[in-house]
Amino acid sequence: APPERREAVLREFHGRAVKGMRDPHANHVLQKLIALMAPGSLQFMVDELLEREGLATAVARHRYGGRIVQQLLKKCSVSQVSALAEALMQESVALAGHSFGNYSVQHLLQNGTEEQQHRLAQTITRNAETICRSRVGDGIVAAAMEHVSSEDKLSIARAVLLQPGLLVELAQGRHGHSAVLRMMQVLDGKESLQAHMSLAMGIATLRVSRYGRIVAKYLEEKALHAAVGQQQSV
Repeated sequence: APPERREAVLREFHGRAVKGMRDPHANHVLQKLIALMAPGSLQFMVDELLEREGLATAVARHRYGGRIVQQLLKKCSVSQVSALAEALMQESVALAGHSFGNYSVQHLLQNGTEEQQHRLAQTITRNAETICRSRVGDGIVAAAMEHVSSEDKLSIARAVLLQPGLLVELAQGRHGHSAVLRMMQVLDGKESLQAHMSLAMGIATLRVSRYGRIVAKYLEEKALHAAVGQQQSV
């Protein structure tokens, strides 16, 4: 469509953007507009999400609306969506465990500012058990272990290690197993030994798990390398 037609369609959503975000048909039009239009022309969508307290997080939890929130975070400048990101971070623990809401938190972990990533990492550290044991929380932990700073990765790994059985549970997750493998890379000394012992005690459980067996294989290969190294040093 020509630019003037796109501008006309965009104007039709002024004052009705949030309703459109939740609509099974209109949300596709909004997604197309976000992809095609300049960030400045999308400001009204961000503003409407912030008109009422709790609205942004409610839309982020919505099957269709969540996609719009993620695309706005991706398309718009950091300053343009700073208030939106702040609203989401205020409810990050609840969003982290939500089947749709978790994707907005993952986006902030992957593409947010260093300060946003650090604050989310601190939230995960303080709420490790709640987030890890939620149905989709392992995706949040995996995103954090891939994208936050080395210091924050270590803090998250230590928080998980402190909760009995949590490392083995996380290792069985679709995304959690990769988070655990990254944790094994950042832990050292006594903490590394503790993590290996914890996983070794749950090896039988890991071996019969679709994703856990990946961690079990890692442990077995590491033990084999250690054994070969000992033989060669004799």
